[in-house]
Amino acid sequence: MLCLPAKPTATRFHQFLLGACALLSAATAFAQQEIPLWKDGAPGLKHEQPEAAEDRHETGRLDRYVSFVSVPTLTIYPAAGDAAANPAVLVVPGGGFRYVCIDKEGVEVAHWLNTLGLTAAVLKYRTIAPTAERNVKTIEALLQLGDTPRAMRVLRQHAAEFKIDPRRIGVMGFSAGGSMAVRLAATADAGDSAASDPIDTASSRPDFVALIYTGLPPGKMKAGKSTPPFFIAHAADDPKAPVGVATKIFQHIIDGGGSAELHIFSKGNHGFGVMPASGAVRDWTTNFADWLRDQGVLAPEGVNP
Repeated sequence: MLCLPAKPTATRFHQFLLGACALLSAATAFAQQEIPLWKDGAPGLKHEQPEAAEDRHETGRLDRYVSFVSVPTLTIYPAAGDAAANPAVLVVPGGGFRYVCIDKEGVEVAHWLNTLGLTAAVLKYRTIAPTAERNVKTIEALLQLGDTPRAMRVLRQHAAEFKIDPRRIGVMGFSAGGSMAVRLAATADAGDSAASDPIDTASSRPDFVALIYTGLPPGKMKAGKSTPPFFIAHAADDPKAPVGVATKIFQHIIDGGGSAELHIFSKGNHGFGVMPASGAVRDWTTNFADWLRDQGVLAPEGVNP
């Protein structure tokens, strides 16, 4: 579906969201926990340089781009309340595979998801060096490290500890993180019951997928009736990830018998995050919340879960 013009309340809503994110940042800071994906160290890529974070000030807020990531981690942002099993979202930020855009497409996203009653888990995945050549080969090698499926397995294996429902864990990817979310959905498995590592016994399949100004991973994507439902939001004027990527994914899923919802905004550029400054693109967060209700992940408005 194509989106309608922004509602008159969009500006007021985003003022609320800015305030809510600030309050949640202060109120939940004590509850956040960052955990490594591999307790004894991740196999594979390790940079000689230490991890670094640069605040680019692109949003007027804290806007760190993390590079030289060698230790992939999950930071858990629990939903408020005392429910024993909340729905959850694995958040995969973008950054062109060279960086992890940890604030605009990670922390801010987590705080917004918390306002919906969702637990969020922000993935800081391994990256290629900022000066390294970025091509199909280097991107594929990065994807083969398996940080995204490992993160999904960690969430399921520790579902009781994190108070999340293992049957309602989705993934939301931004830009390059969208590519990683597509690959996760396309290659997910039920886990290996004979694995010596308990994490590897858990399923890596996301229960739903959200792609926000996504890229497309190397290789072919399989789609069928067992494909998890997809939500896709993209701007038609995106100069970095052509809108054709979004329409291609949408049509591929529909043609395969799967379920998908597509929102194309005439303006929005690339990297609008959860708090776009202006325009109809601000509506995508509301569209996503409504879609989650349609999928049964969230209770209908006005109904306590």
